[in-house]
Amino acid sequence: NEMQMTPKQMVAIGELYLKRGAVSGRQIVPATWVDTSCVSRTHSAFDADRQYGYGWWQQQFEGGTACFAWGYGGQYILVFRDLDLVVVATSSTTVSEERRGHRRQLFDLIEQQVLQPIRLVSAVK
Repeated sequence: NEMQMTPKQMVAIGELYLKRGAVSGRQIVPATWVDTSCVSRTHSAFDADRQYGYGWWQQQFEGGTACFAWGYGGQYILVFRDLDLVVVATSSTTVSEERRGHRRQLFDLIEQQVLQPIRLVSAVK
């Protein structure tokens, strides 16, 4: 809580998880912890489809599964290990009623503008 990170710092955290806790060949966080933290342990009381591990959420996307950190106001670090991909998104930290649909809109944007093109390129190879 109360962490303040730039998008570049958020990508570094995502890459740490993408590489199972290693940075430049040096193990910073145990790989077993990274793996364990991205396994669903419970679900949200507000949405049974929203699965939660140890500090990280899990989300099925069309074309991939993400383990993601979800910060206040809509800050996200999404790790798609099967695609070797990290996506970060920052948002306004102003809490308002209009942010309620923000997560679904953001995830739709990621599916359409990031994951679909990756799948198309992969299909051509």
